[in-house]
Amino acid sequence: MGGPMSPAQDPPLYLDHAATAPPLPQALQAFSAAAAQGYANPGSLHQLGADAARMLEQAREELKRGLGARNYQVIWTGTGTESNHLGIHGLAHAVRNKVARQIARDGGAGTPRILVGAVEHPCSLQAAQALSASGFSVELIPVDRCGVIRPAALQPLLGADVALVSVHWANNELGSLSPIAELAALTRRLAPTAVFHTDAVQAAGKRPESIDSLGAHSVAVAAHKLGGVRGCAALLLHQDSPRPLPTFVGGGHEEGLRSGTENVMGAAAFAAAVSHRRQLLSTDPRRYLQRRQTLLDSLRRAAPDLVVAGGDQERDILGSILSVAIPGTRAESLLHHLEDLGIYCGSGSACSAHGHSESAILQAIDFPQELRNSVLRFSLDGTESAADLERVGASLTRH
Repeated sequence: MGGPMSPAQDPPLYLDHAATAPPLPQALQAFSAAAAQGYANPGSLHQLGADAARMLEQAREELKRGLGARNYQVIWTGTGTESNHLGIHGLAHAVRNKVARQIARDGGAGTPRILVGAVEHPCSLQAAQALSASGFSVELIPVDRCGVIRPAALQPLLGADVALVSVHWANNELGSLSPIAELAALTRRLAPTAVFHTDAVQAAGKRPESIDSLGAHSVAVAAHKLGGVRGCAALLLHQDSPRPLPTFVGGGHEEGLRSGTENVMGAAAFAAAVSHRRQLLSTDPRRYLQRRQTLLDSLRRAAPDLVVAGGDQERDILGSILSVAIPGTRAESLLHHLEDLGIYCGSGSACSAHGHSESAILQAIDFPQELRNSVLRFSLDGTESAADLERVGASLTRH
């Protein structure tokens, strides 16, 4: 019998699922079937068009079932960024006049306000901030040192002049989990004219809670974060949500909310990926949390002085993301060391990895400045073995 495999012989270990997840076999199978049978334009009147339209509607219903979003309408989009823009811009403009009338009735002279989390993904944060050019007043909701927005931080900002609140479910760099159900309920009670939007791109398919249980007016989700294919996403609109104004117009697809020929293949793959993720969570709701803890234990054995960025209580942790700083190291150097050993991780958000040298999110949570360029982000698929995760810590000891 041969000896143990050397590090060079180890198979690749991909731990960068928060940037993008490889397509699941179930998603690729659904994509291929749709490409073969649903290639026609779903708006065409002939039979092949009707076949494509039927596959699109089947994917819509499967997505709702898989996400637990029975009280929502699915609006297909192209990316999570687009979904967030449609939710934030579309709904803010939809309720603007109603909120302005409420301000006038209350004897005020202010402008409708937008409240957005201080550590949102740039596509949400910048979308909200851009509304200031349209006459909205934009304010940041502070986070605590875990990167979580607590109800106590949101409550004093709410009032009848609030048009929209946007808080993401899970932070893309820290994996911090905000209590969306509590925040949405608080908004509905104290700012009844406002709409509540959440970016669930990182959390969807990785948490056992249903989308229905969140109570948000709109929810952004994207296929490639959970094993679908890039180029397909959705905005979920609650049945009691106002109708957003479209961010662009054209052929009137998706009930006029998102013009553009629908991506039938992408939708089929997205729905299949969501269904598979739901099955995994149904059999093991703690699969991400347990693997995150195994990885953290492995890393701590290799680097006892490491510092976790984000929450330390389970209620505040997504489970699929673990960000750690190892004092005295630079993230980029350590990332490439692990890559040489076949382990692939990230150093913050892939959307900003080639931009600023210091993370705005780490600044917002007041993470120690001397550690901000030492943070590695490991993001899990939820199927890693204990041996896989132990390998990461063992690889650090060889650095």
